[in-house]
Amino acid sequence: MTSTPQRPGGRSARVREAVLAATAAELSERGFAAMTIEDIAARSGVHKTTIYRRWSTLSQLVADAAIEVSATTVPIPDTGSIESDLREMARSIVALVTSESGGALVAALFSDAVRTPEVARLKREFYSARYELADIVVRRAVERGEISEKVSAADLLAAVAAPIYYRLLVADLPVDQSVADRAAAGALAAARAGALDQAE
Repeated sequence: MTSTPQRPGGRSARVREAVLAATAAELSERGFAAMTIEDIAARSGVHKTTIYRRWSTLSQLVADAAIEVSATTVPIPDTGSIESDLREMARSIVALVTSESGGALVAALFSDAVRTPEVARLKREFYSARYELADIVVRRAVERGEISEKVSAADLLAAVAAPIYYRLLVADLPVDQSVADRAAAGALAAARAGALDQAE
């Protein structure tokens, strides 16, 4: 079982889906600096005034697109154990970064973040939101007595994701399910050893 945010229904949902899909495509193809609301409107078939009513700035739109892709592809798991929760999280991250749309979005965000302060800020906000959601996984594990209440949710999620992103973005190596499973196992071992405890 996984937790995903509620979304609007009907025409509103279709408009949102079309705009966010167009945003992700424009970001992956053009990069943040070359994107415009006008291009997104043309690609999505949604008038730009409608887009501006929902998203007042391009940065808000890009952030929403990134969150949507992540929420859909990397939901917060609730399997009943921290071991399988972390494994599912890691596998979902791999599924995201190896998919055509998700991989392009992640690559664009990371490459543009080096040059564009606004995208760097969006990236920080995006991962901060993911850390907050990961706190749910940690709280459940603490309640089940699987890990210490001192474990930092942010550090645990980082320990799961870091090996995957390192291979993908730094070492230029492939990532797959076995990489995900090793990352999850390593993160859990570190948590149980006290290496991810919050600073007192």
